[in-house]
Amino acid sequence: MTIQQMMYYEAVARHQSITRAAAELHIAQPTLSLAMQALESETGLNLFRHVGRNIELTVDGQALFAEVTQMLKHVARFDSRVAELARRHQDLRFAVPMFVGTILLPLVLGKFRATHPEIRLEIVETTGVDALDLVEREEADVAVVHDGEHRHGLTVRRLPDWPFCLCVRRDHPLAARTHVPFAEAIAEPLVLLDRGSLITRRLAELCAHDHLTPHILHYTPHLSTIWNVVTHGIACGLLAGGAILPDSALVAIPIDGLVQHPAIFTKTGRQVTQDQRTLIAFLKREFPAAPVAKTMESSYNRSRTTLKGGAPS
Repeated sequence: MTIQQMMYYEAVARHQSITRAAAELHIAQPTLSLAMQALESETGLNLFRHVGRNIELTVDGQALFAEVTQMLKHVARFDSRVAELARRHQDLRFAVPMFVGTILLPLVLGKFRATHPEIRLEIVETTGVDALDLVEREEADVAVVHDGEHRHGLTVRRLPDWPFCLCVRRDHPLAARTHVPFAEAIAEPLVLLDRGSLITRRLAELCAHDHLTPHILHYTPHLSTIWNVVTHGIACGLLAGGAILPDSALVAIPIDGLVQHPAIFTKTGRQVTQDQRTLIAFLKREFPAAPVAKTMESSYNRSRTTLKGGAPS
């Protein structure tokens, strides 16, 4: 007997009525009648006797009912155990760099958690390179990284482009600009994320290509250090567009010719669970609504030039 046959028989035997069982099972009455006839033929047992318009179980039918009831309880326990194991295995690990996190984490911790409280989400804040490494090693399920390098083992889902920005105080001479040339931006004293970060590596590549030397005062692994140094008027920062919020004390000015290509990364060949698909759909839907992306759209479009060696498509 298949599990479906057991479920059909259990309902008929419990109700002792084809009509009521069919209604409970949401199938047509003739379909259920044929299924019971086939079951009697397969088992070689007379399971029912008709009493007027009703049916009763024979002795064999009662014995089979007891066995089927116990078997379906085992099946239910098995399904419950598998679901429990799946929930444990499918805790969702989301890796995100600090500067991307300034926009995404309020959305994920707020709107996503409120909409999907059933999804157990662990967030890892790290660098862009480390986020890709985590996905590649299957220690994270999903990562959002800008300008992530091509990796054979990773699947890429592109997000809308953002500008790279020079971040200055609101009283800085460049603060009123809608955009700034690259050479002028790197001539300012700069505080940058450490040399291993994707932004700083991209800056170094472009400077080497154009034979330019940036005016760098300090490298730091901490985004807060950049904010503090810029706020005190000591230097400017070069960051992803989303790393400075529109209502902060700082201004983010798009740099001509510098475009970042954010993308969602997952492990190629690894099963994408329903929880992961839900998070990916949320990120693709909500990412374009990031405040900085909207406020900079008009000035950014005037200087939208893809940087050589940019993100995968």
